[in-house]
Amino acid sequence: MNINVVVIGPHDLIDLVFKVADSYPEINLLPAPYNHEQETLDVVKKNINKADVLLFAGNIPYQIVKSHSITNIPMAFIQLTGTALYRTLFKVITETELNPLQTPLRISMDTLKKGEVDECLEELELHTHKIFLNTDKKVDELVNFHYQMWINKEIDVAITCVTSVYETLKSLGVLVYRVIPTKSTVRSTLQNVILERKSFLQRSTQIAVGVLHFNNLFTTNDVSEYRTKRKKAELQNLLIDFSEETQAIFDWSNRDEVRFVTTRGAIETLTRQYKKLPLLNNIAMKIEIETALGIGFGHTANEAEVNAREALSKAQSRTSSCFVVDLDGTVYGPVGQEKQLQYSLRSDDPFRMYLAKTSKLSIATINKLFSFCENFGNKGITALDLATGLGLTIRSARRILNTLERNKLAAITGEEQPIHRGRPRNLYEIYLLREHKNINITN
Repeated sequence: MNINVVVIGPHDLIDLVFKVADSYPEINLLPAPYNHEQETLDVVKKNINKADVLLFAGNIPYQIVKSHSITNIPMAFIQLTGTALYRTLFKVITETELNPLQTPLRISMDTLKKGEVDECLEELELHTHKIFLNTDKKVDELVNFHYQMWINKEIDVAITCVTSVYETLKSLGVLVYRVIPTKSTVRSTLQNVILERKSFLQRSTQIAVGVLHFNNLFTTNDVSEYRTKRKKAELQNLLIDFSEETQAIFDWSNRDEVRFVTTRGAIETLTRQYKKLPLLNNIAMKIEIETALGIGFGHTANEAEVNAREALSKAQSRTSSCFVVDLDGTVYGPVGQEKQLQYSLRSDDPFRMYLAKTSKLSIATINKLFSFCENFGNKGITALDLATGLGLTIRSARRILNTLERNKLAAITGEEQPIHRGRPRNLYEIYLLREHKNINITN
């Protein structure tokens, strides 16, 4: 079965991919060229329905699409490594009057990693006076990075990996060369594309089990049995619509609980990679029922249901929320909210294991705290903020903050006066992210 690969990038790099792809009969390439990286999203949206895999000519367009989460189909990009720099440096030497054997070069470069650049220069035995390296992913900043050094006469030549940066610098009169991928790099990327597609198909067919729990479906507040039956009928219609959309089968044999079985691919498509979940919103708005949904993935139905029950226990700590637990124990949620936690129930990170041991908090709690700080920040945090973010009681949140403070992993930095009467709330700064960078834990 052929794989439809949409190739996104400048015209010349797309041509290069087409030449190399001749030896891969299972790949059907579809060109999607742009003149500037800022056109990436529009180009992808026009071609996304044709693609099994999206292949980007560089990291910048790949990151643009990844940050907008507009698709869950596999994506790959052609990485530029130090080997691609050899040809560019050869052209600099042969096409200009610059002679690094006599006068060390002063070069500005972007995108490439320092270790790869140093290794390449060492193998070529090229002498450089100064290498200015920038790994920023914003085009305008890269242009400014090179151009300012050029007009200040700090460099002899600029080397870029980004086509639009190359074109802009060239128009400004800068001596600039572009690094383009080697055929061997394109070849290995195409092999990865084939593996990505196979992995995606296997992943998409994993079993997904969902457990939907109703908190107030049958209450004594209902005026009559008819109202209860209407409520149940409306809910059943919503469940039928959901099941049709996800090709799921559902069972409502339990009075307060619905269980459904579908595939991972169907869930990820419907939720746009856990960014939304209309089922819970519809139930809350149309029927005014508080619900909690746990979704679990597994290789078997039993494994998926165990994970779904774990996810449900986390969802029940909030109002009308959904959590997902993956095969490896990674937790995602609350699904549909702008800021989500993503953490593992397990960890083999030495620093996190050290924190858990010294603070006597569980690994899952430590991982939750890292995810909280990454998503919500680590300054000006109250116990209420932490309780809301982690789905805990205020009492549990205070206990965690006190534990962190006692272990010098957090500190009180101020107070917040509540809008209504009450005691001032302590404001904390959590040091987990900082300490992770500064502390080296060894066995």
